[in-house]
Amino acid sequence: MIPTTGYLVPGTRYPANPQTSVLYTLPVRHEIPGLRLAPNWTSAAAALEGILEYLGQPLPRHAIMGLTGHAWHACLGTKGEVTALPSGVADLDWQAMVERYARTGFRWERFGGELPAEGPWDEMRAAAIEWATEHLDAGRPLIGWDFHLHEHGIVYGYDRQRAGFLVHDMLTEELGPFVLWDVWPTSVGKLELFAPVETVEPDPIESLGQALQTALDCFAGKDGPEDGQPRGTAALDAWAEALDGETEVDRAGNAYTLVVFQAARMDGAAFLADVANAVPELSTPLMEAESAIREQVKALAPLITLFPFPSGGHGNVNNAGLRRAAAMALRRAAKHEREAAAGIRDALELLGE
Repeated sequence: MIPTTGYLVPGTRYPANPQTSVLYTLPVRHEIPGLRLAPNWTSAAAALEGILEYLGQPLPRHAIMGLTGHAWHACLGTKGEVTALPSGVADLDWQAMVERYARTGFRWERFGGELPAEGPWDEMRAAAIEWATEHLDAGRPLIGWDFHLHEHGIVYGYDRQRAGFLVHDMLTEELGPFVLWDVWPTSVGKLELFAPVETVEPDPIESLGQALQTALDCFAGKDGPEDGQPRGTAALDAWAEALDGETEVDRAGNAYTLVVFQAARMDGAAFLADVANAVPELSTPLMEAESAIREQVKALAPLITLFPFPSGGHGNVNNAGLRRAAAMALRRAAKHEREAAAGIRDALELLGE
């Protein structure tokens, strides 16, 4: 049984609403202690790693990133005439993550979706809170989205009297763990919650094959909706084209997307190296793919200096010469990614023989 801490007074019945006579025996407060976000620029994977550690089935960061496909995501967040928005980092097919997360040894359930642009959101929010509290009462910490900021965190408890969740995310150390239900989610209008339901034992080779196919799908831009935003390797091409022209590039989003992308690819390279060592038959093509991804990371390294997060390099993003240099680096990165895809494709063919 997963250890939890409940604050229900035994034998006490609590009024569901002080203005009615309806009674309930639900916990007023429930907390699952010992949960923390792991260090990772990809916050969903950071929450996943923290939960797996707590549940006693830890995996290294690069394995989580590679198995789930977070290592390979790319979306150039675009709205209107502005590109490289920070939203691209988390713009993907979250329903697909239910299957991908199962590769880490647990079956997951999801409560998620887009909220209507014009409210009210009360009904869906209430349903999400009920879903979440039931899982928390059963001792299951949650991956959740959009609490203190537009990132993922770990939901490890709730307080009915104060009407909110207890969350560990990137800003918890500064703002504290409590987040009011009334302000969740923010105006972004997305509900995302994931719960680990039970352990599973995926076939190792099958999971590796699925993970490698996910990498190819991500490179092909298939890990998100067809909404006109550039995805996959094509996102790098579009990014370069934007910097080569006069398209407005969001300063903070450009820097943030770069740092998240590079860190994810570094984990992806480490994952490919691990798989190559674990499955010798795939070693040659996967080491070629790993080498290509490391070259991609090197190609992007100067851009991290040109456009540092969080400042974004101040005026650098509007400097024509620096924009052209950045565009050239992004095109080299796209070239290396296509080389990596070829290696992964060869490995999958060998795996299928």
